Amino acid sequence: MLPSRRPCLRASLALALVCAAFIPRARAETLTITSTPSGASIEINGMAAGATPYTIDYPAGYFHKPHVVFASRLDHSLSIKLSLDGYVTEHVTLTEGPFEWNSLNGRRHGSYFLLKSSRFNIHLDPESRAEAAPVMHDREGPLTAASVNAIRAATAGTAPLDGSVSIASEPTGADIYVDGNFAGQTPSMLRLAEGRHRIELKSSGKQSWSRDLVVTKDSSLTLHPTLSPSD
Repeated sequence: MLPSRRPCLRASLALALVCAAFIPRARAETLTITSTPSGASIEINGMAAGATPYTIDYPAGYFHKPHVVFASRLDHSLSIKLSLDGYVTEHVTLTEGPFEWNSLNGRRHGSYFLLKSSRFNIHLDPESRAEAAPVMHDREGPLTAASVNAIRAATAGTAPLDGSVSIASEPTGADIYVDGNFAGQTPSMLRLAEGRHRIELKSSGKQSWSRDLVVTKDSSLTLHPTLSPSD
């Protein structure tokens, strides 16, 4: 007499239910990209994606460090290009990484990237402002020496550059605006004309920070604010 298959079927079903209990359900989170002004064309990694405001659903593993080996991972960096007639084109890197991951048994490993935030708001500068004060608009690092020289050349003949301002922030990489003009990212050291200036720091997911200060001859000022999370 052949043994009954029912116990085997019941055991297989029970094993499947146990495995399913430990496999996290894939959930999606939304990436939102807005601009000021809106209506800017968006390219993601060189491919046309739409216009601002723009939203797209990504797996949760693209935003948070994966805790299990079978979680969805972003295996490449993401950067966007925003363009709008009459405004300076902006290039922004959305991800940080790469980070390394390994399975518990060490047999599987690889790298992944994480999105810096679920929401990005990009401020576009008018082209006329950029022509008046040529500055760097690549948001991937601190202000370079060449960009510092560009700011000096743009203001030469109007006022002497008599003071320095060292600007850092927590977290680093915040956009620096001096009197409304983009001037690089933290940390940076700027040479400014003698007189009153307004310093603003902006970073995705953080509240904007600003400070009015007076630069005097041979002065050396240091700013190192901590940016609070946005509501």
